[in-house]
Amino acid sequence: MRRVGLTLLWAGAGTAFIGAVLGLLAWQGQDAARAAWEAQTTGEIGWNARPELTRLSLPAEGAEFLVWEGATKHNLLFGPARVAESALPGGNGNCIIAAHRDTHFRVLREVRKDEPIVVEHDGHIFRYRIVGLHIVSLGNNTYYRPTSRPTLTLVTCYPFFYLGRAPQRFIVQAELLASGS
Repeated sequence: MRRVGLTLLWAGAGTAFIGAVLGLLAWQGQDAARAAWEAQTTGEIGWNARPELTRLSLPAEGAEFLVWEGATKHNLLFGPARVAESALPGGNGNCIIAAHRDTHFRVLREVRKDEPIVVEHDGHIFRYRIVGLHIVSLGNNTYYRPTSRPTLTLVTCYPFFYLGRAPQRFIVQAELLASGS
């Protein structure tokens, strides 16, 4: 019995350690992206200038993220990432941005229909309105398909408080309202 207790203790400690490291990487990634964003928007040319960064804001939740280009495992460790095959923000088509539910996109559990989303990309500001919240099975790609109108799709795993590989996806769909510089 003592051996089982020690095994469970070590397993719990290991899980907590891995979670702490991944959380630290996630927030350090946003700090690095913020420095790169500042360099990008002030016109500074340097090692940290990354013109492919996008700023995503959820004003009702007081949340702001810098979005990496390309939803690779590496980029998703550091923050939200735009699926490379999807449309650019503000453009015709479906701009898909993904992030992990246990770090950056945990805030999506708070969003509601009709709330605004603001996206800044390449010197332009795009304002969206949430038109749908959906929970779908892992294999359902309905909301990832190209669209004829400018659409923003945010995606994360679901349920939000789930241990292990989540069986569903939480989808936030928004429509473009206006854009400007």
